[in-house]
Amino acid sequence: MLSRRDIIALLAAGAAAPAVAFEPSTQPRLPWAAFRRTPDYPRFVEAVRRMKANPDAESPNSWGFWPMVHMHHCPHGKPYFLAWHRGYLHLFEAKLREISGSATLRVPYWDYFADPHLPAEFTSGNSATNPLFEPRIGGEVGKALGFAAFAPQITGFQRGASAECFEAEVEAFHNKVHNLVGGRMATMLSPSDVIFWVHHANVDRLWAAWTAAGEGRTMPPPGDAYWAGRFDYAEGVELDRAVASDGAGLGYRYPDLKLPAREGEPAPRPTPRPVEIPPPPADAAPAPVPAPVPVPEPVPVEAPPPMAMAPPPAPAAAAPAPVPYRGIWLGGSRYQREPLARARDAGFVPDEVTIVLDQISLSGAGQLGGYFYDLYLDLDGEGRTLPECLLGSIGPFQISSARHHSEDGMARIELPVGEVIRREAQGLDLADLGVVFARVEVEGAAAGETIAIGSIEVAGG
Repeated sequence: MLSRRDIIALLAAGAAAPAVAFEPSTQPRLPWAAFRRTPDYPRFVEAVRRMKANPDAESPNSWGFWPMVHMHHCPHGKPYFLAWHRGYLHLFEAKLREISGSATLRVPYWDYFADPHLPAEFTSGNSATNPLFEPRIGGEVGKALGFAAFAPQITGFQRGASAECFEAEVEAFHNKVHNLVGGRMATMLSPSDVIFWVHHANVDRLWAAWTAAGEGRTMPPPGDAYWAGRFDYAEGVELDRAVASDGAGLGYRYPDLKLPAREGEPAPRPTPRPVEIPPPPADAAPAPVPAPVPVPEPVPVEAPPPMAMAPPPAPAAAAPAPVPYRGIWLGGSRYQREPLARARDAGFVPDEVTIVLDQISLSGAGQLGGYFYDLYLDLDGEGRTLPECLLGSIGPFQISSARHHSEDGMARIELPVGEVIRREAQGLDLADLGVVFARVEVEGAAAGETIAIGSIEVAGG
């Protein structure tokens, strides 16, 4: 079993300079606007610059190392989505501290519920002048945000333990943020974009806030079988699952643990005291501070034109297979209704219902993101998008993930929708139902055909 010190030392292997391992003291992860004013901001930027300048993708000191960890090991749409990413963020954060020479550096978070626009520091200049810059499609993610995860009735945490769970609801809007930002954020190589890290720090903060909110919200207790076993990150690099049960044990905390609320609704928790930026520990050796990176005054965020960037590297080498007989293309219209084919094992509103989207692929333009599709159950053939009939969403990020883990280079996505169908379609023949695909996009998203789906079926037991 590796200790935190062992893992930090292991990740330092291959560095030109001797490894610097810090004991993790509890430090705050700050919102971006506050972090931007601390001495650790230029250290953060400089550490990113150095990692991007390192061409050895086999070394954890290289920026290219971390996207490959994500592509080969991350669980999406599965149990431990939150806990695995908590450990991943922790290991990356330790590497930043080592490279920057700062024991106080913690990855800040982007609170898009407070401001959905990308911070200007990530959009200024270009890749040659600004280490935080990345070609993207979308500059704001307001259309991605949802509040279902924070509703009072969502008290269960883990997948499989309840029909509605916090982890699945959080991952739903997390996926949409990936899709609307676009570029490499819409692929399995999303950690290539610095936005990935501040996005996931916010996801982790929201998990901590949900846990602290109480009112029936429960996590598997320490010692529960849920925390048994380990997470894999790279060859020889593992973390015990139990260390991800509490961020404080990993050396950080969030001063702001307020859950998001819709405008006009009371927040589940009162607003905490203003964020305070503590001074570095008295016994910490002073770290050399790189020259500050000049940042222009914030400017209105505009998405770059789609053709300004090269398509991101395809995670899978397999060429898209021909679209089967029932294949459809999404992208020609804002709303599109498709009938459901009843699988052999489906009958009249079974106890468990899953909508299966099979043989999914992306067009070249579709891979760049900037859009996603919300799926609604259509009851009467009129193609209405009723909020209570929302089944889920799909976009290039989910498709990229499913495709990478498939054997034939084509994606298969299953949407458990039993609760919606039992509530809204009781007594109806499932073969008479349909699905409406409603496109949500930002300016600059690819027009035309983006997603091919071979078949849409409803299966149940």
